[in-house]
Amino acid sequence: MKKRPLCLICLVFLAVQAARIGLAGAEGIHPSALEQMIEEENLSSKVTLSGTIYRIDEKENITALFLKGNAVSAAGRTFMEPRLLTYVEPDQAKPLGIGNRAEISGEAQVFDRARNPGNFDQRSYYRKQGIQVLVWADRVDILSAKTDRVAQFLADFRTRWTALLTEQLGSYHGGTMSAILLGEKDGLDQEMKKLYQKSGIGHILAISGLHMSFIGTGIYRLFRRAGLGFVPAGAAGGSLLILYTLMVGAGVSSMRALIMFLVRVGADMTGRDYDLLTSLALAAAIVCGIQPLYLMDAGFLLSFGSILGIAILSPVFQALPGTAENKPPKHVRILGWLGKGLGTSLSVNILLLGPMLYFYFEVPLYSVFLNLAVIPLMSVVMGAGLAGSALTLLSERAGGAVLGICGHVLWLYDTVCAGAGTLPGNRFVTGRPDLLWLILYYMGIAFLGCLFFRLRNRREEKTQYRTGKKGGKVRHGAALRVPGAAMAVFAAVMAVLCRMGYESRDSIEITMLDVGQGDCIFIRGTPGNYLIDGGSSSEDLPGAYRIEPCLLANGVDSLDYVFATHGDEDHINGLTELLEGQKLGIRIRNLVLPPEQYQDEQLTALAGTAAKNDTRVVVINPGERITGDPDFELTCLGPVEDLAVEPGNSASLVLGLEYGKFGMLFTGDVEGRGEEALIKSNSLKEYDVLKAAHHGSETSCSEEFLKEICPRATLISAGVDNRYGHPHEETLVRLKEAGSRVYSTQHSGAITVRTDGRTMTLEGYL
Repeated sequence: MKKRPLCLICLVFLAVQAARIGLAGAEGIHPSALEQMIEEENLSSKVTLSGTIYRIDEKENITALFLKGNAVSAAGRTFMEPRLLTYVEPDQAKPLGIGNRAEISGEAQVFDRARNPGNFDQRSYYRKQGIQVLVWADRVDILSAKTDRVAQFLADFRTRWTALLTEQLGSYHGGTMSAILLGEKDGLDQEMKKLYQKSGIGHILAISGLHMSFIGTGIYRLFRRAGLGFVPAGAAGGSLLILYTLMVGAGVSSMRALIMFLVRVGADMTGRDYDLLTSLALAAAIVCGIQPLYLMDAGFLLSFGSILGIAILSPVFQALPGTAENKPPKHVRILGWLGKGLGTSLSVNILLLGPMLYFYFEVPLYSVFLNLAVIPLMSVVMGAGLAGSALTLLSERAGGAVLGICGHVLWLYDTVCAGAGTLPGNRFVTGRPDLLWLILYYMGIAFLGCLFFRLRNRREEKTQYRTGKKGGKVRHGAALRVPGAAMAVFAAVMAVLCRMGYESRDSIEITMLDVGQGDCIFIRGTPGNYLIDGGSSSEDLPGAYRIEPCLLANGVDSLDYVFATHGDEDHINGLTELLEGQKLGIRIRNLVLPPEQYQDEQLTALAGTAAKNDTRVVVINPGERITGDPDFELTCLGPVEDLAVEPGNSASLVLGLEYGKFGMLFTGDVEGRGEEALIKSNSLKEYDVLKAAHHGSETSCSEEFLKEICPRATLISAGVDNRYGHPHEETLVRLKEAGSRVYSTQHSGAITVRTDGRTMTLEGYL
């Protein structure tokens, strides 16, 4: 075994950094003084700041300015913020350049935390970049027009290159090529992006080691063949790769690839051997030395984990039957290539299973095979993309023809991914595993890996003893194949157990998701999964960004019944997204609507969307019920028959859930005459938990209504600082006088009620 002292030092350093992050808590670092002031005063703060622009990102309707070295004045105090993000109007940003020093006044706010399980954590994302505060600018003045010429040139070059790709390939494939070559993801088609991610090839849309190796190694070898020595060729290749990294943004993957390339070239220059594991450990130590929080980043774990998997697990899987060593390429070239590729793909997938489940909650089962075709063709895509782009400078027609090769390969990617998506079991949703499961998984993988190398070393010793030759080729025997097969089985068992952990529970869960100003309630029944409403008037794409990730994190890949209580957008626009995205998202078996006389145009349109996407549409009437096991029952209580109101809030579906001795009432937006009719119908009884109607509006939860149901706890779904002032003070007073404790998504994020039918617990996500 090789001695790797530098590798060991780097690993010790990484362990220390990991301990620091663990002891500091989930967020890893303390808030800055400005962030602390904004949070403690619980308000957005007017600020004036001056800083140097180091990055400019053009969004669809806004321009993002990244500033460093900021002096900030707010509330009569002065703060120093190393980095800030500022949003300005595009016309205000036009005269600005990278390197300019600007004075900006506007409103400062902190970034949002994830408010539901599985949701994107904006605060954590920007903290990894050293940014803790966002400023919405209303005035921008240039203090110094001095420009960083290199950075500005690279930014302009990237913009022109993106425009060229879009012009030659169209917005669809041009946006994809811009992401592949330049890391520019704003122009990506969102459906295509989701298709790639769900198929397990989303990594091709990020600047990765494959890109850097292709470009850097290609340039280095080109200069070497041209007769340049190791030092000038390495310096030229390294310099161009550094500029390329700066142009595409110094992300984790590109930084890793750059450092490893420089180490490899440095080894060639000095005549020393290149060691992959030492290079990888050094790159990880440098990246985490710059920002320790990267140890908790999905991109970091996936980028470094993929190389680590290839380095340490490839020998294990090359020992399996049908791989390259058992069927050498000189005899069966295609099988040998496929076997080697399959072994490499298995190595990466087995090692990355933990972060894949933790951050993405599902396994694309056919990705192992898809990547056999996708990864080799990436060299064609990048080669044609680079050559075609350069050729357009001489001949636009010739360059366009070469770039057309990229379009054909990307079309093939789309076709293969779409085909894989139609196959049975194309993805397996597991939910987010507990950290204990991940620890046990990697302990098992480590044990099997050590077993393999121990067996291989013994076999090498026996071969050396018999032949008297050291380092001779060792054929793989049956014993050497056991660890690899066991790893594959162990990974499959891990995924299945993770999913079973969510399904095999002797209790039910009711989660009120935080969708901002809207409503969405998920019920994990016994058996069955149910959703009541799903929409928001304050959040963009609540289905894609709030509801679906939360369901996937809870191991949900299908919903048995989805109820739309009424047709307001803040209750159904997310349901429309879920229905339209079922092929790549969550399957909805039944959409349940109020009686026809209470359906408006919005509900009719929702029913049409469901029918187009093969979801059964049914109507539920008062008194009808859905049952699971003998203890679980979901009953329709309203709108009561002959209720003389128009479709809308008063005609909302009202559902009562019973599980053993536990009861909960779901009221939609029912108010006024609808609430009065429920009281007169004598269908109400006492419930342990109430979902407050209409986000806690003053027109809901009357005294008479609360006397009927006597809730011990009331859940309110309302957006933070919403423009309606929900929940209204009058409603909160009535609930307090009724003896009900109030829990709101404004303060708690998602709220989960767990009950075994006898006792219950309530837990807020934040």
